[in-house]
Amino acid sequence: MVNNDSYVEQLVKKTVTSKEKLGKVLTIILCVFAILFVNIVPLLFGIVYLFILTGVLSFGIGFITYRSVTNLNKEYEYSVVNDSFSVDIIKGKTRRSSLFSGSIRDFEMVAKLKDDRHPISEFDKPEYLRAQCVSGDAKENEWYIATKMGEHKVLLTIEPEEKILKAFFRYNPRNVMYRPGVNAVKKEK
Repeated sequence: MVNNDSYVEQLVKKTVTSKEKLGKVLTIILCVFAILFVNIVPLLFGIVYLFILTGVLSFGIGFITYRSVTNLNKEYEYSVVNDSFSVDIIKGKTRRSSLFSGSIRDFEMVAKLKDDRHPISEFDKPEYLRAQCVSGDAKENEWYIATKMGEHKVLLTIEPEEKILKAFFRYNPRNVMYRPGVNAVKKEK
């Protein structure tokens, strides 16, 4: 018996921008000042018995800061199981949530973002929900997917490896503008 199931997975780490780095630094500085304020104010007024409360508040401020800083680290996981494609977002390497799930057979178009023959402007309309699921580094390797998810039209931007594109082509060759061996994807190191 031949097993014709296909399973392909890819992880894309989002690059942290300079604005996000600055936000992390400012959040940590604000946290340090808040903890100092919470612990010094009772000392100034001579209220020593509030140290348990200030310790709990300091821990809470630190924990909230830690969660907000680590949530800026994002990864996208693309997975193809037979004709089903899904995109999950992983925040802080701990929390996973699903962004998109749908059948490859329902894709209206899969093409390179900078393809003159199949421009994204055909699908870049207000009724489309948009999701950027890319690292932000390799603009030449970005592809878009125009599809439906339930009642909504969706426009996804992804950064697939060749194995993902081959799986797309296998289940929807008419609407996937990738041809194995013709337009290979450049790998980033």
